[in-house]
Amino acid sequence: MKPLKQFSTRGFFLTLLLMYMPLSAATRSDVTLLEASEDIRFISQQIVKDYFYLAQHEGKQEVHKYLEDGVSRLDEKLRAIATVTNSTDTKDILSFLAYSRDQIIETINEPYNIDNAALILDYSEALLEGAESIGHEYSYDASTQEQMLINVKKMRYLIERITKYYMTFQFGIKDLNNIQQIQEAINAFDTAMQELNSYEYSGQSATAVKKLNTYWPISRKLYLNFDHSRLTNILYISADYLEKTLLEIEYYHTQNL
Repeated sequence: MKPLKQFSTRGFFLTLLLMYMPLSAATRSDVTLLEASEDIRFISQQIVKDYFYLAQHEGKQEVHKYLEDGVSRLDEKLRAIATVTNSTDTKDILSFLAYSRDQIIETINEPYNIDNAALILDYSEALLEGAESIGHEYSYDASTQEQMLINVKKMRYLIERITKYYMTFQFGIKDLNNIQQIQEAINAFDTAMQELNSYEYSGQSATAVKKLNTYWPISRKLYLNFDHSRLTNILYISADYLEKTLLEIEYYHTQNL
C-alpha cells in the first residue's frame, strides 16, 4: 500500500484531547453534531471499502486519492465534534474514535494481509459504533423533511457498508458474520427504499427516485451473488452511481428544511 504520508498517527490523538476545553456557550447546534456523527458513520465504511478495493486493484491511483480524502474528512468531523461538545460522554467516546482513526492509518500504511484486513474491519466498526452512540445522545424529534433527509443519508451509508463487505468477501475474508452483515444491510436498504417511495417527489428528485427503482434491483442481485461472481470493478462503480443519485434527493430535502 502506498503510504498516506501526510497523515500522522502520532499527535492526532493528543491534539484532539487538547481541544477539550470547556466552552461557555455552544458554538454549534445539536443538529451539527448529529450531522458530524452521521458523516463519520458513512466515512467509516467508505475508507474500508476503498482499502479492500485497493487490496485487489492496487494500481487504481484515483481510489488511493479517495482513501486519503476519506481520512481528511474523518479528521475534519472528529475535530468538529471536539470543538463543539461539552458532554463528558461524548468526549470519552471521541477519545476512542481518535485512537481507532490512528490505528486505521497505521494499518493502511502496512502491507495487505488477512490479519491487517481483520484489524481495519474491527476499527471501522469501532468508528461506526462510537458515531452512532454520539448520534443517539443528540437525537431529537425531527420534522418530516429532516426524517427523510436522515433516511437518504442512511441509504448512502448502507451502500458503502454493503460494498465494503462485498469487497471484504472478494479479498478472501469469508467470515459468516460478515456475510450476515451484507445481507442485513441490503434488507435495511430495501426498507429505506420503501420509505423513499412513500414520499411524493416531483421534478428532478422524482427522476432520481425512478433511477434508484430501476438500478437498485440490478445492483442488489449482483451484491447477493457475492459468492458466485467477482465483480469488484462493476460494483465499485455501481456504488458511486447510487450514491450520486441519492445525493440529488438529499439536496432536495436540504433545500426544503
